Amino acid sequence: MKKLKLISGFLLLGIALVLTVMALFFPDNSLFTALWNAGIATFRGEKSLMVIYLTSGLSFLFGLFLLVSHRKSKERA
Repeated sequence: MKKLKLISGFLLLGIALVLTVMALFFPDNSLFTALWNAGIATFRGEKSLMVIYLTSGLSFLFGLFLLVSHRKSKERA
């Protein structure tokens, strides 16, 4: 379970980093276009990078939480 928290934390931080970099430097990326065309990443029917930024922020927070909880459980042992 401890290794799962560590791996999941790093994975979520990596996803957050990749999404943020892609949204900042390549806003017309074909990945985002495919998500918007599928209706997954839309905000009231319009293309919106805000959804990508929110997803990235939540991934970062959850990943950080998992890494901190892994660190605390390691210190207790």
